[in-house]
Amino acid sequence: MSHPQRKGSIMSSKHGFWIAGGALALLAATVSAPSIAHHAFAAEFDSAKPVEVDGTITKARFVNPHSWIYLDVKGKDGKVTNWGFEFGTPSSLRAKGLDKTEVAFGTKIHVSGFRAKNGGPFGYATTIVLPDGHKVQTGSAPDAPKTAGR
Repeated sequence: MSHPQRKGSIMSSKHGFWIAGGALALLAATVSAPSIAHHAFAAEFDSAKPVEVDGTITKARFVNPHSWIYLDVKGKDGKVTNWGFEFGTPSSLRAKGLDKTEVAFGTKIHVSGFRAKNGGPFGYATTIVLPDGHKVQTGSAPDAPKTAGR
């Protein structure tokens, strides 16, 4: 003969298992959603506004989730503006043959990419051309246009 209290506790354990599993699935979906959204090109950059600049590197940050490079760009009016460009992850840049030593302070480079939607001196770099003529694809966002400029 089964004991009602014992049977109820087994049922509660099964019910608790399903609740805990559902909560874990919901937590996993919630945690991964911002990281997917964080990497969307279209959220911050404008594919209808390509940009090309020549400048001198003032700072390079090879950090996750995105590397950044900053360069002084002289405008047609002679005014110098410091631009910031988002690159891919450090590992994706290394896989494409770009090392932080190649983008050291003072290096002159050409950057092709897309402007930021905020209108400031920021952009998403699709490619750079180093002083020796070596062209490197720097962007890695899955929804970004593949080319801009040279």
